[in-house]
Amino acid sequence: MTSDMSRMRLFFALPADGADGPLRPVHERLAAFPRLLKPVTPGLYHITLKFLGETDAEVCRRLREAVRKLDPGIAAQPYAMKGLGAFPGLRRPRVIWCGLDLDAGALARLQRSIEELCAVHGFKNESRQFTPHLTLARVRTDARLPEELTRFMTENGATVYGESRFERIVLFKSELRREGPVYTALEEIRLG
Repeated sequence: MTSDMSRMRLFFALPADGADGPLRPVHERLAAFPRLLKPVTPGLYHITLKFLGETDAEVCRRLREAVRKLDPGIAAQPYAMKGLGAFPGLRRPRVIWCGLDLDAGALARLQRSIEELCAVHGFKNESRQFTPHLTLARVRTDARLPEELTRFMTENGATVYGESRFERIVLFKSELRREGPVYTALEEIRLG
């Protein structure tokens, strides 16, 4: 976060409430490699719908008002946590993720509605394809995964870890700290 208190680092997300318990064994496995990986704190798992970055306080205020009027148009979404993988791939990963078995069409419509809401407030549309996943860890710069970890991920490429539901959309403020990010919910809409 910048030193300018009139700006906030914002993003829209679907918190993965209920994912931290089933994914705790994976988190513990990833946390065993602190020099290579920076694991996400289990209670912070989410699908990012739109990353806004540093945002002016007045734009944030208008976004919050718009969110309060937003009709998400979908019910709470069930999902299964299924499989492990990496972006862009296991050879040179930057992100380790857990896949999700869910209604991709419903989530894509929801993501487009958030994209449209943000466009009205001056944010550019995301150029990358929306790929719902739970980020489990970020790989430190230029680190290669050891064979043990690559094998663990390959062997669990289709493992089902559990099921839950996405029940809310949240506009989060993110503060980057040395010990990890701190997310503060600014606005929330229930699905359904």
